[in-house]
Amino acid sequence: MTRALVTGATGLLGSHLVERLLAAGVEVRAFVRPGSDTCHLHALPVEIVCGTATNHEDLHRALAGCRWVFHAAAHLTVASPFNQDQEFDRLKRSNVDLTAALLRAGQETGTTRFVYVSSTSVYSPDAPSPVAEDMPLNPSSGYGRSKVLAEERVRAYQEQGLASTIVRPGIMYGPRDRHFTPALVSLARLPVLPLPNGGRSRYDLVHVSDVVELIWQASQSATSIGKVYNAASGAPLSLREIVESIRDVIGRAPRTLSLPSGALRHCPRLMRWYLEHYAPDAAGIATPLGAAYLSRDVYYDISRAKADLHYTPQFSFREGLELALADLPARPPG
Repeated sequence: MTRALVTGATGLLGSHLVERLLAAGVEVRAFVRPGSDTCHLHALPVEIVCGTATNHEDLHRALAGCRWVFHAAAHLTVASPFNQDQEFDRLKRSNVDLTAALLRAGQETGTTRFVYVSSTSVYSPDAPSPVAEDMPLNPSSGYGRSKVLAEERVRAYQEQGLASTIVRPGIMYGPRDRHFTPALVSLARLPVLPLPNGGRSRYDLVHVSDVVELIWQASQSATSIGKVYNAASGAPLSLREIVESIRDVIGRAPRTLSLPSGALRHCPRLMRWYLEHYAPDAAGIATPLGAAYLSRDVYYDISRAKADLHYTPQFSFREGLELALADLPARPPG
């Protein structure tokens, strides 16, 4: 039986990836940080190794006997893709230093396949949609820059012979989501939601199970070695359509107010005050980068994944949102 190491196994993507690997008959070992909530993992036939990137012995213990590595661990919050420099030292430790340490230890212990989970945050905010994998990497956020640096580490080991693949998910949601879905629920409680450009701008929201399936298929394909894949839905939705889906599924949604395109860019402080008071789970998007994001199309080309891996996303946003909401802890009405 093949043994695989999964990092980030307590998070949204990593926990679903663990389940997919187990379903495929893979023996799974999870590398988790001290203090991580491992309750979900304890219910599964998974070996758990606790450690840090700075402890060489921890990494060797985690990697021993693992030929495959699925590196999904990262420091990520709702605000991460929308902040320019905040917390970059922490981002570097979590997203860059851990990647470099894993690659080095994997080389020493015999890793033969390495799948790295990056992010679509590596692209330029001004990249025209649909954004393809060969677009320039010029991120504005500290999170995006940390992912670019981590990708560079992966490519360096690829040049030394490591069979690696990079997957760049867009905004993910699904059961066990601690970020995006709570933010949507929070937005649904707003009295009024401003819609730049009348809510016509389109966005890519992808269900975690679709991303996991792409990652699994990439790990099983020789064609994917040395390549990069966007993991997105292939069905971008306008902001107005997203609001209507929230209304249909949650049973409520804010009244909408159409604003000129780019209007939010001039008042990020007002937007933050408003969200902090009425939708605190979504307040992290209230930055100049977040305002710019909401004023343009942001979706991704998945034709490479379709051609190489027969990637076919299965979840519509409405269906996926229903599943994600069913998993959220109950909250008091209001």
